[in-house]
Amino acid sequence: MKACCIHLFILLLLALPNKAQVPSATIAPPSNTICTSKPIRFNSLTTNTPTTFSWSVVPNTGTLSPNANNTFIDYTFDDAGTYILRLIIANATGSAIATRTITVTKSAKALFNASLTKAGVPNQLQLTNFSEGALKNYWVFSDVSQQDSSINTIKNYTASGSYQVNLVALGANGCNDTLNYRFRLADSSGITLPNIFSPNNDGVNDVFKPIIGGLTTLKLSIYNRYGTLVFFTDRVNGFWDGRTTSGEPCSVGIYFYVLEAQGFDGKSYNLKNTLTLIQ
Repeated sequence: MKACCIHLFILLLLALPNKAQVPSATIAPPSNTICTSKPIRFNSLTTNTPTTFSWSVVPNTGTLSPNANNTFIDYTFDDAGTYILRLIIANATGSAIATRTITVTKSAKALFNASLTKAGVPNQLQLTNFSEGALKNYWVFSDVSQQDSSINTIKNYTASGSYQVNLVALGANGCNDTLNYRFRLADSSGITLPNIFSPNNDGVNDVFKPIIGGLTTLKLSIYNRYGTLVFFTDRVNGFWDGRTTSGEPCSVGIYFYVLEAQGFDGKSYNLKNTLTLIQ
């Protein structure tokens, strides 16, 4: 009888679920401050080999990649605030839920207009700051070691060559942003194009106008993000005032330009890039 009881007890134990195989999970915190507009990776730490993963963010106001069913996600928060990050895992034995509260800080946004007074040297670079959400900022020039903490600034150049200027916008909790602008100065025909303008009739950067020197012909086409032509000029000193060919004001956003020109020295120009229209 005792042998039969022992055998029956073993069978009952085998029939019970194996609790040791139920998975568990935690969400690993990121190593840096979480800022808006920058993808942040969240990794899962699991046991007992889960076979399914399901991530969610509440409220879901950003962008998740590559998808919600990975062992990790990269999430870009659009707005500052407090969020709940949730991960549900499961295998054939059971499931588990892990959550983590996330505090997100608004990132600074570096924006500026760079405009040369002419082509060639000597020359003067005029820099106008349009940054958003910055506690302070500074300019970094490729040809000097000192930083310039002015909001707007002017830099003089006396030698030809390739140059770069960076604007560093400092945000709260280290949520900073940097924007750079590269240009070349030469003793021949040349073109320099601004990267941003604001047609708001305040007298500052109201038009998108190529800075040229020694050009004999110029054609400038502006397209919106859908590839529709919104402006064209074939005047050497032509410029765009932020309106369509029918005179309607264009919306804020990214546009694309195509510029073709010929210099007095025989040099041809075929330039394509983006520009930003702001208010």
